[in-house]
Amino acid sequence: MITEIRHIIFSNDELRAVFQTVPPDGFDPGRRIVEVQVLEGPPPSIRLVSQSTAGVSGALEVESYQLARLIVAYCRVKKIPLPKDALKTLHAQGDALCFSIMSTLD
Repeated sequence: MITEIRHIIFSNDELRAVFQTVPPDGFDPGRRIVEVQVLEGPPPSIRLVSQSTAGVSGALEVESYQLARLIVAYCRVKKIPLPKDALKTLHAQGDALCFSIMSTLD
């Protein structure tokens, strides 16, 4: 049995693109993202600091379960292939996020 492991690293800038492309629940996509903070876990989470057009700041924490769903949706939009049956995990790596995919090949 062969096991394949892939790591997709999302930089801070790419995480901004994730949240603008596939906004999390409770986030207005019209808000400008000022800062993305990767919070180490386990499990990791993301804190979004954003600003409205009126200049009002706000923060939203995106938990790992919602974050994984958003990452998968973003990969679909960007046409990044993900095996359906693979084990998918998230890990914080400084100010980046690592999305690991482990699948078994027959």
